[in-house]
Amino acid sequence: MGRARAFDEAALLDAAIEVFWVHGYRAASLAEVSAASGVANGSLYQAFGSKRELFLAAYRRYCTRRAAVVESVFVVPRPGLEETVAAYFDAIVDDCLSHPDRRGCLMLNTVSELGTDPEIAAISTRTVDAMEAAVARALGTAAPRPLDPAELALSAAEIVALSQALIQLSRMGRDPEALRSLGHRAAVSAEQVLRAA
Repeated sequence: MGRARAFDEAALLDAAIEVFWVHGYRAASLAEVSAASGVANGSLYQAFGSKRELFLAAYRRYCTRRAAVVESVFVVPRPGLEETVAAYFDAIVDDCLSHPDRRGCLMLNTVSELGTDPEIAAISTRTVDAMEAAVARALGTAAPRPLDPAELALSAAEIVALSQALIQLSRMGRDPEALRSLGHRAAVSAEQVLRAA
């Protein structure tokens, strides 16, 4: 049986997320994670074995939270398809604005930096799948009639893809109101497509 860790793992992973999110995987060091978390380098190596394993633990935690953010948008049902999709895009823009350093999304940043890594790709794919499933369920609930599951899945995939584009545009400095307008226009289009399906 391994020894109990002498630090709060959740707090450590939150600190690691911040360091990797700001600096990226390659540029971040364990010394920076140690300084940010207050956990000694030796303890980090003992607990995780390597920078990569620490990063993967932090990345899984971040991605689980991102999927939960999408789920949380739909806790309160909206009265229609357009309103449901617009609320999702508004939440994405609000989340971007909560980081004035325009750091974007750790998942998108990591896919850009390490996307060919099979484990990173698998974690990222599971996260996007969870996001798309949450959006599809919300669309199904908001629709005035039952919709074809394949059509719901395709619309959800398009909506999640556009939300990721909004994050990248925000990172590039695009005006938040322009991003909201893009999201609201896409919400109108999504409603038209689904009503015609």
